[in-house]
Amino acid sequence: MASSVSDVERSSKGPGVPTKIGKYVIINKIGRGSTGMVYLSHDPYYRRDVAIKVYNNEEDADVERARVARKMFFNEAHMVGMLQHPNIMPIFDAGEEDGAYYVVTEHVQGARTLSAYCRPDNLLRVDDVVEIIYKCAKALHYAHGRGVIHRDIKPSNIMLTIDNDVRIIDFGIAIVSDSEVSRIEGIAGSPSYMSPEQVQSEELTPRSDLYSLGAVMYELLTGFRPFRADNLSKLLHQIVYATPPPIHTYRDDLPEELERVVMTTMQKEPNKRVVTGNAMAAELTRVYKDLRQKYDSLDNQEHFDLLRKLAFFHEFSHAEIWEVLRASDWHEYQDGEDIVREGEVDDRFYIIVAGSVQVQSSGNHVGKLSNGECFGETSYVRGARRQASIQASGQVTILRVSSTLMEQVSSACQLRFNKVFLRSLITRLQSAGGANT
Repeated sequence: MASSVSDVERSSKGPGVPTKIGKYVIINKIGRGSTGMVYLSHDPYYRRDVAIKVYNNEEDADVERARVARKMFFNEAHMVGMLQHPNIMPIFDAGEEDGAYYVVTEHVQGARTLSAYCRPDNLLRVDDVVEIIYKCAKALHYAHGRGVIHRDIKPSNIMLTIDNDVRIIDFGIAIVSDSEVSRIEGIAGSPSYMSPEQVQSEELTPRSDLYSLGAVMYELLTGFRPFRADNLSKLLHQIVYATPPPIHTYRDDLPEELERVVMTTMQKEPNKRVVTGNAMAAELTRVYKDLRQKYDSLDNQEHFDLLRKLAFFHEFSHAEIWEVLRASDWHEYQDGEDIVREGEVDDRFYIIVAGSVQVQSSGNHVGKLSNGECFGETSYVRGARRQASIQASGQVTILRVSSTLMEQVSSACQLRFNKVFLRSLITRLQSAGGANT
């Protein structure tokens, strides 16, 4: 869909960064994908920030890739304004000028894709995973009801906002029923998440997307993809014929009902899977209620009561303390046990709930911390190594707060936590024996 817009102009913002794309003034480049560049702009008419994806379509580029990029553009352009669901990234506009194809979508500040939470050492809480997949299932049900099959559901195509909301993105290879846009043949999607029928180039139904969503849930719960192989041929063979390792072989703290939902969604034969996204969402609702009862159990109430008494949490509201608990885990350490080792890298803050710890740097004793105090400030700098070792002095109870999960709590809670944490840190560093941790 062409628009009456000005030429794509080049600027001094960086090599190849345009001044304008169509009617949109470019602020900066914010991303790069396999099909092109993504830029940030502002739409003054609607008073909103937008992301502009410009497809690779240069004359000297690979002819086949350019052809595919054009088809993906027309596919997404066809859906301008078509899918209006809170958990689907809206497409506002699309255009072409002098051979440059672009699509304009919502820009969500601070959002991250689910790929960030697919490592065994950085998993989301189970109830959060269930809530995310629930929203995705409802969004896919909506899209399927309008004749759209996504075909490329994977962690990097699902965004998690700072408000813990979800956006499904990238409908570039979707199948749209009753569309005059030619289908993109030969692009199956991302192999690790493809359904068996997708691997075998069979006719696809909405249940193919649900299979892929089940594979995403499997990875979010375990940190591992359902099928892994050292080459594509072996991987595709596994998807068609093999059974993924049971989830309980990776972790034994998940309810059987949740594992059953995942494995039912990933059945080889489409007619044995859940029928619709709404049906999948309904099953997840039952699992979610059971999980919430578990997390709101007496143990968690006792943890809440202990935290409320600590000086660190005196300025927090009850709701904010619960938010911190949801982004944390509770751990007991024995006398002499290492809590943090000098030189390590991790993304956690630590708050001492009960007991005390010794601080050592380069083998020398430099201080002691006790109830209500905190450490782990290097978590503010991604990839920074710990500057001191922390050991339990007697039995110690520690609240380990994930800085990654704290990015998903409310802005008010984040500000409160950062204020108290930094104030505690400054007070400690100003006192004798303070040390960076």
